Amino acid sequence: MPAKKKIIIYGGAFDPPHKGHFALMKAALRIAPAALYIVPGFRSPFKDFPAAPYKDRAAMLKDGLKAEGLIGRHKGGRTRITVHPFEFKQKRLTYTWRTVDFFKKLHPDAERYFLMGSDCIETFHRWKHYRRILSKAVLLAGRRPGFGLKNLAGVPYVQLKGRFPLITSAALKAALFAGRRPRGLLPATFSYIARKGLYLGALRRRLKKTLTPERFAHTAAVTDLALELGLRYGADPLRAALAGLLHDAARDLPPRALVRYAARSRLRAPGLNEMLKKAPLLLHSYAGADLAAKRFGVKDRSVLNAIRQHTLGSRKPDLLSKIIYVADLAACDRSFPEAGTVAALARKDLDAAYLRANYVKLIYASRAGWRHPESAKVWNSLRTREKNR
Repeated sequence: MPAKKKIIIYGGAFDPPHKGHFALMKAALRIAPAALYIVPGFRSPFKDFPAAPYKDRAAMLKDGLKAEGLIGRHKGGRTRITVHPFEFKQKRLTYTWRTVDFFKKLHPDAERYFLMGSDCIETFHRWKHYRRILSKAVLLAGRRPGFGLKNLAGVPYVQLKGRFPLITSAALKAALFAGRRPRGLLPATFSYIARKGLYLGALRRRLKKTLTPERFAHTAAVTDLALELGLRYGADPLRAALAGLLHDAARDLPPRALVRYAARSRLRAPGLNEMLKKAPLLLHSYAGADLAAKRFGVKDRSVLNAIRQHTLGSRKPDLLSKIIYVADLAACDRSFPEAGTVAALARKDLDAAYLRANYVKLIYASRAGWRHPESAKVWNSLRTREKNR
């Protein structure tokens, strides 16, 4: 009786596809499957919406497969490799059990494998309908550094030979959002990203044309620190980068232009009338949030709030607002001595750094001759919360 043909299903965000993905695919081909289906998700159950559209992630996968000599038929001539649009066609979050069901119907008589990294084994028993997945596919896992094959739930799996690079999409995206070239990407993938302006590349180019060189350098420094703190404290890298890049979108407007903008756009800000007279430059954060929404199409409320609140702060800041407020004051381009102190503190205790940054701003505002009443209220509220913590 002939052996059953084998098929491998490899699902994920692939946002972006990286060297770790392709290394895992190459290792999986050693079991000589008839087909390898790579299934980019429309949306992952464990992540926010991908930072790159499906068509670009699929194109990057195909470019990477070609660069690695895997496109079409594997060079052994036995494996058909396909980037499959099943999850994209659903136009909604699709759980893995549905994907496996689909391929069972497509290949009812095949021996089916579901490919993953070892980091997924530990939490696999929390996946939706995980037993249903196990009834229709065998887990095929590659070991990644830092992730042993912990399997407290006793989930059955087959381990691939070898160890695979520890590359996280969050760190890759953070580097791309900051305008850097991460080492975990294939040259073909990075070229595609640069050509298409993905991962905020187009926004960075646009800002470089509209901001002064000094302002753009500051924006880049703030974004770098915001991404670092975001990775440390669990903020979404895309939101951290967006808020960092756009926080000073209106800062190059002179005071009179800011006053006109506030009137024309009917901006709302605490103590607006007094601010218009005594410190109109403080309006740039409110005008910046307005520009981020209207000119740059930002709809995310947490991003807009972080931009809006980076001058006066907030009595009840969320994580992103704390990060942008601190990053703006403590970025590496700042020359005043307190900046380095706040940056070092932020890497240990973000709440303490936020309080310290607020105090630094209060002192400088008092020396300048006028302190916004809201700043004092924010400080008092933060101090009270700190004492009760």
